[in-house]
Amino acid sequence: MPELDETLELLHRDARTAPADLSAARARLMAELDAGSTVVPLRPRRTRRFALPVAAAVAGVVAVTVVVVQTGSSGPTAGPAGPSPLASATPGPSRNPTANWPDIKLMSAVQVLNRAADLSVGAVDQPVGPGQFRYVGEHTWVGRGVQTGDATGYTYLWEQQIDLWIPADAHDVWQENRKILNTGKFLGGSQPRSQSPEPDITDTDQGQWQGRCGDFFPKSKPAKKCDDPADWDSPAFYATLPHDPAALYAKLRALTAGRGSTPSAMFHFGIEILRAGQMPAGLRAQWYRALAKIPGMTILAAETNLDGRTGVALGLDDRHEIRQLIIDPVTGQFVGERSIAGAEPDEQWIKPGTELGASAITTAVTGRIGEVPAK
Repeated sequence: MPELDETLELLHRDARTAPADLSAARARLMAELDAGSTVVPLRPRRTRRFALPVAAAVAGVVAVTVVVVQTGSSGPTAGPAGPSPLASATPGPSRNPTANWPDIKLMSAVQVLNRAADLSVGAVDQPVGPGQFRYVGEHTWVGRGVQTGDATGYTYLWEQQIDLWIPADAHDVWQENRKILNTGKFLGGSQPRSQSPEPDITDTDQGQWQGRCGDFFPKSKPAKKCDDPADWDSPAFYATLPHDPAALYAKLRALTAGRGSTPSAMFHFGIEILRAGQMPAGLRAQWYRALAKIPGMTILAAETNLDGRTGVALGLDDRHEIRQLIIDPVTGQFVGERSIAGAEPDEQWIKPGTELGASAITTAVTGRIGEVPAK
């Protein structure tokens, strides 16, 4: 199951084990070395998104995904204050997103997830008719980490937009566009910014790709296959999942057994599947109920803003990282995710409380490939 293996390899560098078949990826990475520094490319999207960071672990590369997201005043903040790059500059009319809820401050994370599941029951996906495409957009801030020595390096923040079009027949040609929107935000390092040159944009950081079944990089290994039940970009993956929350929880435990089925691994994997933007509406409610069974989750913000959308942030802290799941309390929809450095960040130049990763996910149906729906 290469997709799961690649995802789990991202969980803390000290827990990684390099696969034996990464020599080609390692060679590509080493070719990018500049003056003795190792540069981590922005993660590829979807099934390829984790392949390069895994290889980077082999080469001793620092892999960081970073974002700043604004939290509302009604909930606790985690990380430095200030305007968020992902916050909408012109937000819509104000509303009380939890007006029909019990007081969220008095609820547990389990209760919030079960409430979101209740709201999701009966939800139906907008059908994708012949000639139409399901659009999945991801607005994200990602980090480009550079390691200059055994324990030295630095990190920049880059803003990126990723747009994906999936045809009604998933066997037909998909399209993905990647665009770097902003570079140059220095997160920190073991050396001053003046001594930390900004990494170059690579060929896979931005561009346009097409391929049947979403196979945008046919020369990559392992090869992407149509109808792969281990690939969460494939409808076949969701078709094999049970719809009982207890069975889904057992499935998460089994899929993450290689990392001890820890709450952190299960929560991480559960969020990444939601992040793909392809979970059928009929399954989402049961997925929430399964995630509610993971121990250690708390409500981190009763009202938080992610790319102009308001949601409730639920989190799990493993001391290295606080991973957050953000849900729209009105509809129960998945808004996005983010992560914050814990008390013991993986990179020593990252300060505890630094906001360390987020993506805002948008889904819609479009009439033609390449068409971005209005927000």
